[in-house]
Amino acid sequence: PNAIYAMRRAFSSALSRDGASALTSGRMYNWRVRAVYSALDKAGKADGPLCAEDLYSLGHLDQYHYGGTDACDEAAALLGLDSGSTVLDIGSGIGGTSRYLAATTGCRVVGVELQPDLCEAAAALTARIPGLSDRVLFVQGDAADPNLTLPTPAGGFDHAVSHLVNLHLPDRGAVLAAAHESLCEGGTFVIEDFVLVARPTEAEARTLLDLVKAPSVTSIDGYVSELEGCGFVDIQATELSVPWTVWCRARSDEYSLTEAEAVALHGREVFETRQHFYVQVANLFAGGRIGGASPSRG
Repeated sequence: PNAIYAMRRAFSSALSRDGASALTSGRMYNWRVRAVYSALDKAGKADGPLCAEDLYSLGHLDQYHYGGTDACDEAAALLGLDSGSTVLDIGSGIGGTSRYLAATTGCRVVGVELQPDLCEAAAALTARIPGLSDRVLFVQGDAADPNLTLPTPAGGFDHAVSHLVNLHLPDRGAVLAAAHESLCEGGTFVIEDFVLVARPTEAEARTLLDLVKAPSVTSIDGYVSELEGCGFVDIQATELSVPWTVWCRARSDEYSLTEAEAVALHGREVFETRQHFYVQVANLFAGGRIGGASPSRG
């Protein structure tokens, strides 16, 4: 299979396994399950049918990666997704990417998510969108587990996507190898991830270890070599440092302006935790030792 490599450049080191434990214990993303349901309740849509736009209009509550639905549109265009395409979404979270790709291109998506509550919410929300659950399925489990049963199409998936997931995994190589095995001959893989640009300051290193929870981040060359070792070919990364820096700062600034609404909707603790996170990530990119890249066909 070909690897179409979409990398988000950032710091790398031999970080601890705290990142993985943060994911499974619910310290990283699980607040968004409550936040999504609170937002739907406020909109008068706590129950009953939804349309896909009801969810992806929630922005960062639905799309867990940088660039939101614009990044999904880029991946869809790059892969040429249509109603005949099959896609594996590795680390599907609350289902935002899977739903958006299926709703906008007609493709079929299988999402794999490690955290049970995120996976359950993804399936429940998708089931409320008429016709979409016929094309989107979520499986709870470890994508690297050889015993995980996936509804793999005959011959393998046409494509796989992984948006800001692999940095959190202690054994990234196992997931990359599993992705390779899941793809059909000539299949393609779009990745968004963090990689090392330059040695970070001690403060930046602590932020990435304690806040971002990233135990598996390497240089671009190291990442490409790891993909090649799994059997991927035609690997290429195109930098996107400036747009990513601008996007992260805009997210931080815009979220700060929503304080009254966010506190009323999600509570003071969630608002202050997210505000701190967004500011710190924006500062990482602004420091110049953290960069970005977008997918390109190799």
